[in-house]
Order: sequence, then C-alpha cells, then structure tokens
Amino acid sequence: MTDRRTFIQQSGLMAAGLSNGLNAPASMTFIHHVLFWAKNPENQSEKDQLFKALKSLGKLPMIQSAHVGKPIVTDFDKPVTEASYTFSVVLIFDNAEKEKEYLYHPLHKKFIDDNKHLWGKVQVFDSQMI
Repeated sequence: MTDRRTFIQQSGLMAAGLSNGLNAPASMTFIHHVLFWAKNPENQSEKDQLFKALKSLGKLPMIQSAHVGKPIVTDFDKPVTEASYTFSVVLIFDNAEKEKEYLYHPLHKKFIDDNKHLWGKVQVFDSQMI
C-alpha cells in the first residue's frame, strides 16, 4: 500500500516525465516545485517574458526533468485546489546536491535578476523521496 506522500511524489515524477514525453527515471528523488504569481497578471507581454524565462531554466544540465504549467480552471468546484498562481514550475533532480548546484548556477541567478520584477509572490515546495 502506498502512503499519500509517496503517491503525490510519484505522481509529480510521472507528470514531469510525461510532460517531456519521457518515462520518469527511478533515480529522480528530489522535486523543486515553485509557484509564481505575476505582479501584473493582465500584462500579457510580461507573462510571456516570464514563461519564456522559466522554460529556459529547464535546459540546465543538472535538471533531470522540467515542467512549466499554468493553473487548470475547471467547471466543477475543487475547494482544495490552489489556482491563484500564474505559473507552476516543477524541476526534478537526482538529489538535493543537484538542486543546490542549480540554485547557485549563474544562469539561475541571472534568471532571478532579469525577471524578479515580473512576480509579486513566489512560493517554493521542495520534496525528497523517502
């Protein structure tokens, strides 16, 4: 029987892997999930810039898999679903050390410097398979 945490983590791995058209490798054990709220959500050019910048982060070599998405708006009520954010980014790493390598990578730092004016709020969820 799978516990809730394992199920959610494996679902995230599968979603990230499937979003790239790949099967998620079993070695991926660290998920870095970030939600971004646009500072000016009505400004399409700013949202386009942020989306393009987020997609470019997934090309860094220490990232096993990357998924950039937006909230799903459905016609039925799911009160536990968070959908107020603008973009969701899920980055999969082999381990916490690879994530640390990413956090200090010059291109990640450049991403922050070049785009921090585009978001009003950022929330990070890091999860490690246990």
